[in-house]
Amino acid sequence: MKMMDKPKALYLVKNSSGCALHVWAVSSDQAKRIFCKEYGIRPSDYWCGLSALTARKLKPEEVKAWEEQAEAERDTLVFIRGMLEIGAKAYAERGRAV
Repeated sequence: MKMMDKPKALYLVKNSSGCALHVWAVSSDQAKRIFCKEYGIRPSDYWCGLSALTARKLKPEEVKAWEEQAEAERDTLVFIRGMLEIGAKAYAERGRAV
């Protein structure tokens, strides 16, 4: 007998210093574990691990707003990465010309 997969929801996970991450997960515990993995934190760490994190399931209207904003942020990051590559290539060429 196969168990049905639970649907994933979008969680906002934060630590005490204000670092935040949006995570698709089945539960808040799973969202916190994903946060720990992303930032290289041991989940069992008393000061930084699961017990020190908060995870809030976002409401449908918050998810929609986040998805709309995420697309614009991705576009911005792609642009910045391209500009950095152009700058790095120009710097490397200038170094060869000297």
